[in-house]
Amino acid sequence: MIDIRKMKTLDYLIIGVLIILFAYFPVKLVTADTTTILDTGVPPIIVTQVELWGPVSFYADGVKSCTDDNTSLGPWAVGWLELYNTKNEAMIINDVGFNSAIGESGYPQITLGPNEHCYITTQNRIDTRIGVGGSLGNGAPPHDNVTILFSYSVQPFAGKTLYKYATPNLSDDYGDTRTWQQVDGKWTFKEANIIHEFPVKTTLLSPSRQTQSGISAKDLNCKAGSVVIIKKSDPTNEYLQDHLSCVTLPSASKLVDRGWGVPLQTVSMQNTNSTITYYVEGSKINSVTPDLTTHGLTLSLETTDNSRMTLFIPRSFMDSPKIDDYASFNVTADGNKIDYHEHLTPTDRMFTMLFQNGTKTIQMIPQPFKENQG
Repeated sequence: MIDIRKMKTLDYLIIGVLIILFAYFPVKLVTADTTTILDTGVPPIIVTQVELWGPVSFYADGVKSCTDDNTSLGPWAVGWLELYNTKNEAMIINDVGFNSAIGESGYPQITLGPNEHCYITTQNRIDTRIGVGGSLGNGAPPHDNVTILFSYSVQPFAGKTLYKYATPNLSDDYGDTRTWQQVDGKWTFKEANIIHEFPVKTTLLSPSRQTQSGISAKDLNCKAGSVVIIKKSDPTNEYLQDHLSCVTLPSASKLVDRGWGVPLQTVSMQNTNSTITYYVEGSKINSVTPDLTTHGLTLSLETTDNSRMTLFIPRSFMDSPKIDDYASFNVTADGNKIDYHEHLTPTDRMFTMLFQNGTKTIQMIPQPFKENQG
């Protein structure tokens, strides 16, 4: 005969064990709407390379875009990331987002093949362009002590799994083609290493394509053995678009001798490690004397004709924290105020100005933005 009291005692014992198990090992029922956050193990998709601040002239072909069918990176990608699928199977991820410091959330679904890389642009030339009506743009992208926070979801057959991945604090103050790369679990700052998933069709855009993308003469990329030369234009029109070409050194010398164009030149700023790049018609810069207090400059000139000059002045020198990025400038030729046209790039302030034959000095003094109101 079955002992009812023993059965009840057994039932109570089983219930007690289950309560203990649930207390120490929480169990969540999995449904199609269930979300589980995993914080252990290697995520299937990780960030393996970070460009916080690169040149607008950077261009790479034959790469896989994370978000569309494009097979190139640049020339407008000032900041970008490389993602990598650590699995030996294809992965589809959704709900892709990055921290607001480098980009916005709401990226489309990303599909990566087994152990495949892809690239995603986080900052482009539009983000740093000159503003409407001549106002200055946003300047260089975030590049000092930036942590990349990467989140996404994977939808298996049952439930949705969220992943979060973060890099250490990264800084890039150079605006060059070096990037932060994860190698054997360690982050190293070195020359960019682009993974070409497709055949490389083009390694360098033509000068006209580069200038159409907003690349200036200073950042123009030429083939090995070639240099930049600028065709002479109307020296009375500071707004005229310059025509840039890449030619061999012998050809450049001939074109300059014939008066067809002017070369891209550099001059050191005294008592600093900075260099100014420029091109000019009708004159030459003999020396550049900086004022380390006001962040201004004095150019010593030798002129042979009325001149039109374009200067690329490093923002690392001219952008004073006391004046900020929205400064204007008092520009004078031998003490007389002259007009100028300015354009902002991530690394330089680009000035174009006209001055008369016989000018000996040009002074450029930054002015706080508040002085230009009213």
